[in-house]
Amino acid sequence: MFNKLKRDLQRFMIGRYGNDQLNTFIYVIVILIFFLTLFYRNNTVLAWIYFFGFAILILRSLSKNRAQRQKENRIFLKLTKPFRSRFSILRSNLKDKDHRYYICPQCNAKVRIPSGHGKVAITCPHCRHEFTKRS
Repeated sequence: MFNKLKRDLQRFMIGRYGNDQLNTFIYVIVILIFFLTLFYRNNTVLAWIYFFGFAILILRSLSKNRAQRQKENRIFLKLTKPFRSRFSILRSNLKDKDHRYYICPQCNAKVRIPSGHGKVAITCPHCRHEFTKRS
């Protein structure tokens, strides 16, 4: 029973776009708005935003226009790159206690230095720009 359902779903999704980073972001936003609508029950604006976001999510996932969906995802990734790189630095600093991670102010490359050396001059290995940070 489940194998047939799985095969039918796989056959249906052939040629369709599926999921990407933009869809994941829309999904998280839709879930947050859903929980907001639980707290503010009489807010029709939130409900319309929720349904509109959910419709976009479904339409993007089931779309057969792969080139357009990939273009939209590339634009999304380009616009969110500064936020994602800052989050990556924060995550690296929390994970690795022996090193500190910084972003070069000139080329935005990720630079790793040993921690516990006080204020140090850092030379970016990519662009050779020198900047000062605390380790």
